[in-house]
Amino acid sequence: MEACEGCGFVWDEVPEADVGRRVRSGAAAVAAIVRSSPSAGERPGPGVWSPLEYAGHLRDVCLHVRDRLVIGLVEDTPSFKPLYRDERVDLGLYAGDDPSTVADELEWSAELFARTFERLAPGALDRTVIYVYPAAAERTLRWVGQQVVHEVEHHLGDVRAEV
Repeated sequence: MEACEGCGFVWDEVPEADVGRRVRSGAAAVAAIVRSSPSAGERPGPGVWSPLEYAGHLRDVCLHVRDRLVIGLVEDTPSFKPLYRDERVDLGLYAGDDPSTVADELEWSAELFARTFERLAPGALDRTVIYVYPAAAERTLRWVGQQVVHEVEHHLGDVRAEV
């Protein structure tokens, strides 16, 4: 079974019925930390993202991957460009963002992703796409939903470790 070396997440252990709930819950937890942390925009150390940067990243994941679901429903085995997660941070695209605004956007984007995923017909979850992270591979839309759960829960752990 595929598992994350960093956090122990196992994709196959996430039932499709739990994807939306877990994305919403994890996003709400990250948003609450960002809203309540007076230093949400400060990095705890060199090369370590701030809670605000993690929240901005997760917001973008939810929005970006929601579009990937739609493309995967319409096109046969599409391939996607990467999200350019590190480049977004390195380019300062999250620098100076208001923590409360990003927290709101994170919860909103998580809700939008979750609603979209929950509306997929069971057969649609077996459609495949070429997903480029962590390595290019053919994946089902079910796995794509599980990957968003992984992103949210893994980075929730990162944010909790910082505050």
